[in-house]
Amino acid sequence: MKDEYNFSKAKKGKKAKELKVIKTFRLDPDVLDWLEIEGNKQGMGYQTFLNWFLRKSMDQETSVEARLEKIEQAVFHKKAR
Repeated sequence: MKDEYNFSKAKKGKKAKELKVIKTFRLDPDVLDWLEIEGNKQGMGYQTFLNWFLRKSMDQETSVEARLEKIEQAVFHKKAR
């Protein structure tokens, strides 16, 4: 062991939110082909594209309650006129 170490060029570790989880799952070959093709079109690997695609879908997802509230606001807004 050295008596002293130089950490001036060390990189900070990723924050907990930025960590990736390793999980094994199975995809149909045509699904994997599509992910690879679409990922290449976007300039990213298929895993990065899959993560982006799922996150986009997840962010657009709303609860049933939120969707009902939106419908109610639209309906009652129109009736109030």
